[in-house]
Amino acid sequence: MMNSITSLSLENLSLQYGQKTIIDSINLEMTTRELGCLLGPSGCGKSTLLRAIAGFQRVVTGQIRLHNKLVSAPHLSIRPQLRDIGMVFQDIALFPHLTVEQNISFGLQRFPDPERKKRVTDLLELISLDRLKMRYPHELSGGQQQRVALARAMAPNPELLLLDEPFSGLDTELRGRLASEVRQILKQDNISALLVTHDQREAFDFADRIAVLQDGQIAQWDTPYKIFYQPKTPFVAHFVGAGQMLEATISGPQKLICPLGELNHRVQLKETVGSLVKLFVRPDDLVFDDTSVHEAILLAKHFRGAHYLYDVKLSNGSVLGCMVPSHYDHTIGQALGIRLDVEHLVIFPYEQ
Repeated sequence: MMNSITSLSLENLSLQYGQKTIIDSINLEMTTRELGCLLGPSGCGKSTLLRAIAGFQRVVTGQIRLHNKLVSAPHLSIRPQLRDIGMVFQDIALFPHLTVEQNISFGLQRFPDPERKKRVTDLLELISLDRLKMRYPHELSGGQQQRVALARAMAPNPELLLLDEPFSGLDTELRGRLASEVRQILKQDNISALLVTHDQREAFDFADRIAVLQDGQIAQWDTPYKIFYQPKTPFVAHFVGAGQMLEATISGPQKLICPLGELNHRVQLKETVGSLVKLFVRPDDLVFDDTSVHEAILLAKHFRGAHYLYDVKLSNGSVLGCMVPSHYDHTIGQALGIRLDVEHLVIFPYEQ
């Protein structure tokens, strides 16, 4: 069970650049040993928020607490080097003239020599680079360099580690793998961390909880599972998983009817029978089925390896995505049998 001691607390926090509000009265709380993530599109304020937590951005209203200690408020700003935080940036910035071992030990000069050597040895083993400790940064792969940067930031045992899009310079497959590896390393070393990213896969691989930011506000702060299956707003639903809205009508206490038939739902709805709602349909919710009574016209097909992503048009004019195994060879303009196979219905009020 996760330790419930607060590691990071943001209370009614607002940040500005000039007269423009970047972060608007947000609240967020992380517990110790928790791995959090700030997820959102470019310009939503996530990097600005990370800079404020680090102490590089002035607070306009509200406050920031690290382990219950006030570090930022309109009248107060503890210097970054006194906040007991570590930072890992996108550009890595290892010292090129120092070996892996020397890079990691750089921030441990105040530690006694035996303690410093043990910490570096433990971290080298933790990041699985103990056999490469005498190499220089240019002799390492991008993923190896990123692990060294992580170990260097972890070396002084910070109360909180901040990671500002540290994997964005790597290829997609390596990003996902490294995010999972970093998660495991931080969990083993009992360090709390907050990651900034615009990549939802990276967020899912790394975080215990994710804050989805939209226009300077937190649209949802929740587990990856709930962010995906129980998004609180259409923005969150669209941002963490491609899909389209389909108009539906409430037909009973736990039923709704849409152009693809009647569906059962377990979502608590305020709307009465006969009310319109919006059903969020992802491509993997729509299944090709020759036996279905519902048909759609194939408008376009996009090869995805094992699957095609089809764009299909329903009888009411709605266009949805549909994942179909690539061994099928349908032609543009062909009518296809389709059905909805949705385990978790994502439903929003019609006005949202």
